[in-house]
Amino acid sequence: MYSITSPTQARSKKALERFLNVAAELLANNQFEETGISQVAQLAESSVGTFYRLLGDKDMLLYAVHDRFVEQSRLAIDSLVAELGSQDLSLEAQIESLIQGMIRLFNGSEGLLRALIRRSSADLQFRQRFHQLNAYIGQTFCRIALARRSDIGHPHPEQAADLAAHMLLAGMNYFTMVGSLGVTPREVVPGELSRLICNYLEVTHA
Repeated sequence: MYSITSPTQARSKKALERFLNVAAELLANNQFEETGISQVAQLAESSVGTFYRLLGDKDMLLYAVHDRFVEQSRLAIDSLVAELGSQDLSLEAQIESLIQGMIRLFNGSEGLLRALIRRSSADLQFRQRFHQLNAYIGQTFCRIALARRSDIGHPHPEQAADLAAHMLLAGMNYFTMVGSLGVTPREVVPGELSRLICNYLEVTHA
């Protein structure tokens, strides 16, 4: 597994952050592969020597961007779940709010997400990391749903929650890659996905 040592000096930490930001933008604009290390260093307002000292090569930079994205996503999802937990919402409202929150979290990062998903299809380590993130999102959904098991009418709540989580992830991945779900307007996607999931789970309406 690729990994980098986090720099201890503040100056090096800032340089690394700039390299990651530049790489994320290049990935989002489909320009990462053709951009050389010297140009990456220039865009990051740093030097080639600093790049090699902190990262070594472009593969390491790519993995570092991916790792940062996964970690930031997990933290954002945890924050979202904590926010939902502080509100007195029905299960139906919680599910819709979770879907809205996840779409909002990833809004504006579609280009980066698409680039990383494409890379995952050809790179085992990327694929494993994405599976871990998807599994984390799925487990989070199941935890929310099964906390109100009595509101689920499906005869097999745990199995149904797990399948619903996978259906939701598949739908959101497609939404990210394509930018739409058929003819459904973007603004109503969260509500419609929630309706689909809740109907399958046979959630008691508030």
